[in-house]
Amino acid sequence: METLNDRSNEYRLERQKLRKRILLITGAVAAVLFICLVVFLVWNLIRTKTYTEYTETASFERADSNSVQYEYYGGNLLKYSRDGASAVNSEGEVLWNGSYEMSTPIVDTCGQYVAIAEQGGKEVYIYNGSDEGTVIETPLPITMLRVASQGVVAVVLEDSNSDVIALYDPYSSSDKLLAEAPSNVSEDGYPVDIAFSPDAQSVVAVYLAVSGGDPVSNVCFYNFSEVGQDKNRIVGGKTYDESLAVGVEFIGDDDVCVFLDNGFSLFSNMKKPSETVTQNFDKEITGSVFDDSHVGFMFSGEGEEAAHQLVLYNKSGKVILDKSVDYNYNEMVMVNGEIIFTSDTGCIILRTNGSEKLNCTFDSSVQYFIKGKGKNSYYVIDDTKISYVKLSEG
Repeated sequence: METLNDRSNEYRLERQKLRKRILLITGAVAAVLFICLVVFLVWNLIRTKTYTEYTETASFERADSNSVQYEYYGGNLLKYSRDGASAVNSEGEVLWNGSYEMSTPIVDTCGQYVAIAEQGGKEVYIYNGSDEGTVIETPLPITMLRVASQGVVAVVLEDSNSDVIALYDPYSSSDKLLAEAPSNVSEDGYPVDIAFSPDAQSVVAVYLAVSGGDPVSNVCFYNFSEVGQDKNRIVGGKTYDESLAVGVEFIGDDDVCVFLDNGFSLFSNMKKPSETVTQNFDKEITGSVFDDSHVGFMFSGEGEEAAHQLVLYNKSGKVILDKSVDYNYNEMVMVNGEIIFTSDTGCIILRTNGSEKLNCTFDSSVQYFIKGKGKNSYYVIDDTKISYVKLSEG
């Protein structure tokens, strides 16, 4: 027969078990919170940490003249001049090499593909990183050039009264000409810029025309998939009569930014283009940047001593950074979420959260500071050598 004392002992044991369980749960929660706090602090330190120096991990001499130009090429370097192009990795190894003769080469890259043409010439050289390249001949002079992620090229061919946007597949075993879309100079205007989608399906062209004696900009959206076949390739358009469109770029795979002399417009869905954002500024634009997820603008400050203003937008047109900067720079580019300001004497790299990733001064005059493959790796190119460096705290 159970007594009162037995029930009291059972109750006491249950309370002890419950207390242990509560302590265990509390300890586990505290441990998880502590780990989360540590992870957050480390993550926040990484995303706001400022480096002031870099360490050279490899270097090799430049065997070229200052007329050679360098560009970011998927973590490697693309170098080109009037008599050829090549790709070089961080160890100085030549990945591929191509030769040509051009007085004014125009160049575009997408992924591993590089397309190069003579301004006003009739040949396009395409390199894919694994062979010596291939050549396409065009019937009319080339004024603009873009390449997609499969090596398909889009060119603007100049005719007397009708410029033509033509798509070529350099690796086709049959007809290399895929499609054409003529424009009418008297109606559309003269082409200013084109953008080519990575999937080689869409081209966006900016034209400058005159209407009623005043300059206007016409933006035309072409689609070369089945969607555009029954519409003469044209699936959308917009005319700007109070602003001038000065350029156009794909921001990712299916979003486009039209750069205006006093703002910008964003469009999405290139099969049925829709304008999602138009922003006009009342300040002078002194520079612009973009990558696959962002578009940004630099505005001049008021007065000689005033700082400049950098405003960065995402693809939805939302401001994600509004920052005053007083940098002296010759070039401003954006690669993979980093805005790189370079001058002859130093470099500053801004993250999209506004923190400085790098703020350093060069020991000698530098011509290029280009993103490398590693997270904190870059190429530093001066008159005599190319250095592959890793950021350090000093």
